[in-house]
Amino acid sequence: MGKNAKDMRHNSFIENMRELMKAHPEYTWEKAYNDAMTLWTLHDYAAFKTMEEEVGTDRAAQLYAKMWELRSKLEWPGLCELIGKKPEDKDWTIHDIAQIMIKSFALFGNPMEIVEDTEDRVTLRCYDCPYTTQVIWNLLPPKEAEEYNQKIQVDCNYAIFETYLKLTGLFDEWVFNFPSQLCLTNQFCEFNFTRSRLDRTPKK
Repeated sequence: MGKNAKDMRHNSFIENMRELMKAHPEYTWEKAYNDAMTLWTLHDYAAFKTMEEEVGTDRAAQLYAKMWELRSKLEWPGLCELIGKKPEDKDWTIHDIAQIMIKSFALFGNPMEIVEDTEDRVTLRCYDCPYTTQVIWNLLPPKEAEEYNQKIQVDCNYAIFETYLKLTGLFDEWVFNFPSQLCLTNQFCEFNFTRSRLDRTPKK
């Protein structure tokens, strides 16, 4: 006899799934991961489309970027842990951010690597994004999928990685750029950080 549902509460995704997989053998870890990532993507798409219908494309894109900015702040302690750092550390480098990107992208099935590393410039490329290639490209017609990605990609990526720079105290030293999108080129997303030559200190 398996456990009753009321006896499966562990206050843990993982421990609950261990119990549920005994009751539902068709649920493998691969299926759980794939379904969770797919549902997350659909939820993200639904959030943007709902905002767009309510407040228009421009305002929706702004709100969507703010959502990702907040999410980046909320997940920051866990991201720091991925590379053995703490949010309060004072010795952050641009390479720490690059390693956080590589490891956090990997959690979502996105293969990324550093392709350029100089004193004044660090460039990373991501060669697949199942958010787009597996879900969005199969959910929407090609033209609509391209339009959706054009609406969200630039603002949300700037929101995420400029937040990382601010959280590490590196915003005044490095400038983030997002020059290439996989969803438009079908090749890769490129992210680069260039050492700043400008005074970005907020003016009083």
